[in-house]
Amino acid sequence: MTAIAVRQSGGANIVSIPKAIIKTLGLKVGSKLDLSIKNNRIILTPIEEEVSLEVLLAGSPKNCFKVTEEDRGWIDAKPSGKEI
Repeated sequence: MTAIAVRQSGGANIVSIPKAIIKTLGLKVGSKLDLSIKNNRIILTPIEEEVSLEVLLAGSPKNCFKVTEEDRGWIDAKPSGKEI
């Protein structure tokens, strides 16, 4: 068991999760945790968010979505086999 201290940062009380635990649980900055209290204990449980294409693309720069000349070639290409 690792002992950690409650600290103050601005108007919030915070605790730091050791890197080894973050790595073991596969967490990263921005990971969401469910906080609950059971038998006078604080329980943090990782929330596994459903990953969708929309979520994956949300952080992409908008200029990555421009259609290039190479893209246009693929879009306008006629089928060459039994793709349809």
